[in-house]
Amino acid sequence: MVLDQVCVSTRHTLKCANEATIATIESPFSLGPMDHIVPKMLTIEAIFVWKKPTTLPEDDFFPIERLKVAASHLLDYYPHLTGRLQQNPVSQAPEIGSLGTGAEIWEAKCARKLRNIVASALSGRILVIKLPDSGNALLPIFHATMGAVSHDPIFAMQHTRFGCGGVALGIRVHHLVCDATGFMQLVRDLADIYKQLRDSSPPTLISPPHIISHFRGTNSPSASQKERALAFNPPKFDLDTNNTDMPGPSISPTVIACPLRFQGQDLISLSNAAFDPRAQEQTCFTTFELVSAYLYQKIYQARVKVLRDRGITPDLDLLQSLREFWTTMDMRDSTRLKLPARYFPNAVHCLSTSTSHELLEKGDSWQVVQIVHDAIHSVDMDEVKQQFEWIAAQPDKSHIKSKDVVPSGGFLATQWTRGKTYVGVDFEVAANGRRIAPDLVSPAFTESHRTDGYAIILSTEEQLPRRHLNGRLLAGAYLPCAVDVNLALDGPVWDVLNNDPDFLALHS
Repeated sequence: MVLDQVCVSTRHTLKCANEATIATIESPFSLGPMDHIVPKMLTIEAIFVWKKPTTLPEDDFFPIERLKVAASHLLDYYPHLTGRLQQNPVSQAPEIGSLGTGAEIWEAKCARKLRNIVASALSGRILVIKLPDSGNALLPIFHATMGAVSHDPIFAMQHTRFGCGGVALGIRVHHLVCDATGFMQLVRDLADIYKQLRDSSPPTLISPPHIISHFRGTNSPSASQKERALAFNPPKFDLDTNNTDMPGPSISPTVIACPLRFQGQDLISLSNAAFDPRAQEQTCFTTFELVSAYLYQKIYQARVKVLRDRGITPDLDLLQSLREFWTTMDMRDSTRLKLPARYFPNAVHCLSTSTSHELLEKGDSWQVVQIVHDAIHSVDMDEVKQQFEWIAAQPDKSHIKSKDVVPSGGFLATQWTRGKTYVGVDFEVAANGRRIAPDLVSPAFTESHRTDGYAIILSTEEQLPRRHLNGRLLAGAYLPCAVDVNLALDGPVWDVLNNDPDFLALHS
């Protein structure tokens, strides 16, 4: 439909407000080993949507001119984002050159009204799946080719004004320079600077970000340091001098991506089901562990049922890949790698585990969540540190290969709940001075997210103080905040889950 179309009118180049900032950082700008292991074509992006209060004129609500100025001041703190990705000719490591070339902001309009998008969802909320092209039309275009990656900006935004005056801000950053935590830090810093400009304050970040990658080594490590690092045998990586790429998970044309919501009562039910009747002292599970373990088991059971409904007797050896659970860990914590509090680059460690067919198909919930919990809490931090030092010491980074990749049909859960994505990303205020929080914060359903078995577990608007439901008691206990899950699954698996009366999550 014509009304669904998003029309981009202008593309603006964004440079540092103080162009002398570029001279303060090295050129080319080196990345570190935690960045080197990120797939070169991968980006991190999210859609932020705000409704315009009726009391504010459109010209005063989130004007793009102020956003452009704010973004230029933001780049004074993240000057490397004005460059372009390239490969070091000696080490073959990804790095950033052409500093000062600039980031980008796209200016666009959409004739649709946000209230009509809300009306199209049963939940009465703005859902990313209901936005134009599942949110993709609200992001700057990205071409996943080596030529485009080295030519296009590392950091780009799209400001889209809807027919009702509401605004969507689609932000995309290349994954080689940051992870989801760093991405949200960047957005909050942008909001902080924007608010200072709105209030006619000098835009200053009280606590500047840490943009230098950890473990990236020195230009001249001692012989003993290098020898010690290279002697380590990393459990997750090896060297492939043939330079062959391992295949990643395939994208099936029958994969359907949907947002789900686990309400506070659902989370209480999952917590109760995680009670181990044999244990004298109960394990304290996080919301992420409870939700991801629940989906891990339910999806496996649904996949096996699809096979049986087709008259296929499951071959347990061939089902091994379906029993694999993958996730990522943020290594910033003081209990992990003790990185700086405002660390921007990648700080992610990937881990996996698996269990038996019998446990996943017939086992109790507490057994599955314990497996997920143990996998996360058994990571050897000294081993992780040595692994990154080994990567940093390799003379040719192009030979580094992961020993494992997420198999087609496995289950991968990533966590965006730690960052409380709705908090701190208010740019504007209403006439009464009240902050205007976003009505939606969500990754778009891009092609890379439409992989069978990929779940992104997200915080919700209930994390905002004024929308918090913790004041409501249920059977003497406070309700936890709901979480959303952007989940991609093969169509027949969705059919099984949608007909399962015990499936907790609600289609939004």
